[in-house]
Amino acid sequence: MATPISAPARSPGFTILEMLVVLIIVGFVTSILFQALDQVYKLQSRFGVQLARSQQGAMYTDWFRQVVQGLQTDFPNGKEVFKGSETEFTGVTTSPLSANYGASTQVTLTLQYNISEEATELLYGADAQSMKLSSWPGRRSGRFIYVDAKGDQHDTWPPRFDLWPQLPNSILLEVQQDAEPQLIAAVPRGSLEAKAATTEMTGTPF
Repeated sequence: MATPISAPARSPGFTILEMLVVLIIVGFVTSILFQALDQVYKLQSRFGVQLARSQQGAMYTDWFRQVVQGLQTDFPNGKEVFKGSETEFTGVTTSPLSANYGASTQVTLTLQYNISEEATELLYGADAQSMKLSSWPGRRSGRFIYVDAKGDQHDTWPPRFDLWPQLPNSILLEVQQDAEPQLIAAVPRGSLEAKAATTEMTGTPF
């Protein structure tokens, strides 16, 4: 009786077809992972920019309110009487953005258009020095608004044709960001009326 011939034993390892299938799967998975990683980096970058803007916005908001809260009045004919327009106001504050906090300091806040950057900048000036607090894209993308005791808004202070206190009840900074206006309000903490002129024994004011 003839002995049956057994099939040759299969050598261990992968065939070329199996290797190709594995490489295709690995390439497909790798492509998905790289796409997901790219999306993560984009989101991280976007949220990082938004966080930086949020932090910057919080800082200039605090700085603006700090200066306004410390505004002080002067004598009726004094040289440091508060004056304001849509793009600038000047006055004396006891809350300057410097180491002289608590000391009466004449300051100026200005909204100025920077042509090279195509942005409106919020500038702070005091003691012959100036610094940029913040900026927003676009021309005339910000303005100061002065609110009286009745809640009426004015583009200058003091308004015309009436008797007004030296300081408004509040000052608004209107900023155009993302095509929407945003209002930042600040309120002077001291008296709004002019300082009373003192008189000598002769009755002459000084």
